[in-house]
Amino acid sequence: MNYLHYKVNAGPTKVIKVSLSDKANVRLLDTLNYYKYRLGKSYQSNSEHTDKIACTFTPPHKGEWHVIVDLTGQGSEVRAFVEVVDGAQKL
Repeated sequence: MNYLHYKVNAGPTKVIKVSLSDKANVRLLDTLNYYKYRLGKSYQSNSEHTDKIACTFTPPHKGEWHVIVDLTGQGSEVRAFVEVVDGAQKL
């Protein structure tokens, strides 16, 4: 698998902002589903954005979250910037 991985701690009062240098599929996974994804097994994504260069996620509960930028099929190099901000600063 070809992907970028970012681990963050956040909860429902926080927003995870992802900015990309090119369009890619971005997923938000909890730890169990990240390990399933890594092993190529069936997993469930808490949230997913397809072919975006910027997106936001609000985690459903506090904990460790994994932001995955899927690079499969990407023809160009993709760079990502991930930050966690207060929910009041969504935009």
